[in-house]
Amino acid sequence: MAQTFLAIVDCGNFRDAAKRLHVTQSTVSARIKSLEEQLGKPLFVRNKSGATMTVAGRNFRDCALSFVQLWDKARYKVASTRSYQDYFRIGVRPSLWHPLTMNWLQRVQRQFPAVAFHLHFGIASDLVRKMQEGVLDIAVLLTAPSLPGIEAEKLYREDFLLVSGCDDPVPSPERADEFAARYIDIEWGEEFRSNRDHYYPYLSVAGLTFSMGSYGLQYLLRNGGYGYFPRTMVQADLDRKALKVVNEAPVISQQIYLAHARNVDNVFLPDLLNHFRALAKEV
Repeated sequence: MAQTFLAIVDCGNFRDAAKRLHVTQSTVSARIKSLEEQLGKPLFVRNKSGATMTVAGRNFRDCALSFVQLWDKARYKVASTRSYQDYFRIGVRPSLWHPLTMNWLQRVQRQFPAVAFHLHFGIASDLVRKMQEGVLDIAVLLTAPSLPGIEAEKLYREDFLLVSGCDDPVPSPERADEFAARYIDIEWGEEFRSNRDHYYPYLSVAGLTFSMGSYGLQYLLRNGGYGYFPRTMVQADLDRKALKVVNEAPVISQQIYLAHARNVDNVFLPDLLNHFRALAKEV
């Protein structure tokens, strides 16, 4: 029923949702009626233009998405026994994909050919929520989630560098306004923001903010500007001189965390976590 609910949200009406799900419109209506009776609230307002979510519908939307994702995880985990012994979902901030997570994936695939993996990339709040809901088994994060049943251990410290396009002038106190106007803010987490604001309090409200660093970096490379990015993320662009490090800008060291469920009885999990720890030492 959660999948039917999300299909209506996406399509905007019951008719198109029924076509997408390959069922009759009356079947869709019956499923939503049953769901509304169980929840005790109407989820949609039906009218000639389609179906609009009620307040209860909007509140249920995130839960419905989690239900579908958790069901998909269960379905794949059970189905994987035909070809694999186990199945893991890994959550990663895009900025922590290379080299850490990519190298980890290469190693564990070689060592555990009987294990299937699903990589999910997202912002911190998305990954933490999925950890809490049991959708993810392991997550590599820039902030330590404080959740019951979830252990977050320190993995390594990443250096964040202030970089700019090669044609951008070095920011100076006299050019603070120009620097702020061309600064690209990335949601690296509260710990990073607090440290950055210590050095640059006038950047606390940015004109341009990206939730994912990879997109912010693409924008900076194309349009110029300034931004803080992990060294491992920008090293290749620095080497080919597409970016430069801003002289005398403070380097902000940020803790990277490895999160996973606590006290899970799984034969593969300890080795998967140990591979992350070993690679973190190399990073």
